[in-house]
Amino acid sequence: MSSGGLSNRLSWYARRLSAMSTAEVVHRVGELAKKRSARLAQPGWARFDEGDGPLPLFPTAIDVASADADLLARWERVAEAAMARRHRFLGVDWPPAGNASLWHFDPVSQREWPKDRYCFDINYRHSDVYGDVKYVWEINRLQYLQPIAALAARTGRADLKSFVTAEIASWIADNPPFHGINWPSGIELSVRAVSVLVATRLLGADAFSPAETRAIRAFLAATGDWLSRYPSRFSSANNHLIAEAVGLYVIATACPELPAASRWRAYARRVLAEEVDRQFHADGIGAEQSPTYTAFTLELYVTAVRVAQAVGDPLPRAVLDKLATVGEALSWFMDETGAVPCIGDDDEGRVIVSDPEADRFYVASVLSATAAICDRPDIAPPVAPLHLRDLVFGRRLAPAKGEGVHTFAEGGYTVLRDQVRDRQLVLAMDHGPLGFLSIAAHGHADTLAVWLTYGGRALLADAGTYLYHAGGAWRDAFRGTPLHNTLSIGGESSSLVSGAFNWKAKAEASRLAVNDRLDTFSCEAAHDGYKARFGVEHVRALRRVSPDTFRIEDKLEGAAAPVDDVAISFLSGEGIEIRATDRTGTFDFVFEGTALLRLTGPEGWAGSVISGQETERLGWRSPCFGVKTPSDQLVFRGSAAPGTTMRTDLRLL
Repeated sequence: MSSGGLSNRLSWYARRLSAMSTAEVVHRVGELAKKRSARLAQPGWARFDEGDGPLPLFPTAIDVASADADLLARWERVAEAAMARRHRFLGVDWPPAGNASLWHFDPVSQREWPKDRYCFDINYRHSDVYGDVKYVWEINRLQYLQPIAALAARTGRADLKSFVTAEIASWIADNPPFHGINWPSGIELSVRAVSVLVATRLLGADAFSPAETRAIRAFLAATGDWLSRYPSRFSSANNHLIAEAVGLYVIATACPELPAASRWRAYARRVLAEEVDRQFHADGIGAEQSPTYTAFTLELYVTAVRVAQAVGDPLPRAVLDKLATVGEALSWFMDETGAVPCIGDDDEGRVIVSDPEADRFYVASVLSATAAICDRPDIAPPVAPLHLRDLVFGRRLAPAKGEGVHTFAEGGYTVLRDQVRDRQLVLAMDHGPLGFLSIAAHGHADTLAVWLTYGGRALLADAGTYLYHAGGAWRDAFRGTPLHNTLSIGGESSSLVSGAFNWKAKAEASRLAVNDRLDTFSCEAAHDGYKARFGVEHVRALRRVSPDTFRIEDKLEGAAAPVDDVAISFLSGEGIEIRATDRTGTFDFVFEGTALLRLTGPEGWAGSVISGQETERLGWRSPCFGVKTPSDQLVFRGSAAPGTTMRTDLRLL
C-alpha cells in the first residue's frame, strides 16, 4: 500500500471510531478477535461437507410459464451476452480476464484481487491498486444467472442449464471459505446465496450432478456459518443487517437439515421483526433517506415474507402492515411513468434480477411486488415492465396516485401531487434527517432541496450517486449541497463529508410548517448546517402562488452583515435543456424544443447555466452507478443581506 493509501486508511478508522459508542467499540474489539482466530482455520470446503442429500431449492415456486414474449426476449439477450463473456455491470464493460480468475478480476484496473489471502486481511476499502470493490462484488453476486436459469426452465435448453451449473461450480471451486475478496461482506454472501437458490429452483435437481449438489450444500453451509458469526451491528446495522437476516432465513429454510438451521431461522425471524420499525420511519420513509435503498430493503423483506408464507411460517402481521406503509410512501413520490426522484445513494442493489433494461423501473417493480404480497392494490404502481420478480412475488398495477399533499414528518419530506395544464405534477421538498444511524452512510447533504417532475419529465432532478470507494472528490461532490436543488454558501455543503460513508457534521432541520391545501399549499422549514461556520440558519419556504406557479423563498437568519458567495442551484433531469430567455434572470427548462418550466431567480442575482464543469464539479448527473454525464445546472449567485428574502418563481408552462 502506498503512503497515501495508508494515510487514507488510518483516517477512515479515526472517523469511524469517532462515530461509535462505547458499546460499539467493545463489540468491534470482540469481533476483531473472532476474525483473527478464524484466520487459523484451514481453507477449503471439506469442513462444511454435509454429505449427500437433496439439492437445496429456493423455498417458493417461480411461475416461468407467465413470462411473455418481451420478457423471454430480454432473457435471451442476457443469456447471449453472458455466455459470450460480454458482462456489463454498474456502467462498466468487462474486458477479457485473460489468465486471471473472473471471480477476482477488476474490470477497471484489470488487476486480480488476492484470492488466496484470508478475506479480512484484504484492504478493500482503501485500495489504490485494485480499484473499487463494488465491481468485483457485483459479478460475484451471480445475479445474471437468475434470468438465464429462468429461460432454461421455460425453454428446456440444455446449453443454458449447463452454463448456469458450470458458473456455480466454477465459483465454488475458485472461492474456498474464507479466502479472497468475495467473503468479507455479509450482504454479498446473502444475495449470492439467494441467486444460487433461485437457479437451483428454476433448473431442478436433474440439472446438477451428485458432486455439484454436494458442493452447493457445502457452499450454503459455509455461507450461513459466516453470516451468523459476523452480523452487522450498531452503526453498520442498516440494509446490510436485513440482507444478512434474509440470507440466513432463506438458507435455513432451504436446508433445514443443517445443524444450525433452526437457530439461524429463529435469529433471522427475530431480526426481521425487530428491525422493520428501525429500517423504516413510522410514516413509511426509508431510514436511509433514499427511495432506491428503501426499495432494496423492501425487496429483501418481501423475499423473506414470500418464503415464510410458502413454508407455513408467516412473519408477524405487523411486518406486512409496515411494508404496506412503506409502499404507500413510495407511491407518493412516483409519477405516471413509474419514476421516483433519485434522492440519496443508489448502488443498484437488487435481490431478484431480470435484466438491466427492466431494472430502470426498479422501485416501481418492487412496489408492484409489495402490493401483491401485502394484498394492497391501492399502493400498486401505474407501470412496471414484466419482470422475473413478478413471477416470484406476484404483480399488481393501478392508476397513478391522485392529487393531494402529504407530509412525512418523521422521514422528512412533503410531497404535492396535482394536474396542471393536463400534465401530472409531483413536487417534493426535503426537511428531514441526513440519513440512518450515526454514520448516515447513504444520505446526501440535500436538506431543504426540492424535486419537480412534470409531465413525466424530471425538471428539477437529483444528481445521483456516481461512485463509492473509488469516487474520491467526486463521491464528495455528488453527496454535496452545491449539486442539489437548494442553497449553499461558499461552495460548502450544509452537512460536512468525512469519508465516502461518513459525516463530521450533520445539518438538522427544524421549524416545519405545512399548509396542505392544494390551492394555497406552502411548506416551510429551516436547517442549522451553516450556523457554526457562517453564523446563519437557512430558512426555505415553498409556496403555491397560483394554479401554475410556485415560489421558493430563501432567507439566511442570524446574519449581522451580508453573507457573500451564496448560490441557489437547480439541476435539470434527463433530456432537459436550460435556456436563457430575453428577460434577465429568467430561464426556460426545455424538452425536445418545448418549454415546460419558466424559472425566474432572485432579483438582482446573476444566473448562469453550467454543464460538465470539472473544477467545481457542477453540472453533472449520474444516471446509474459508475457513470457521470454533463447536465444543465442553473446557478444563481449573490450576496444575502440580513433579513432579505430571496425569491425564485417556477411557472409551469
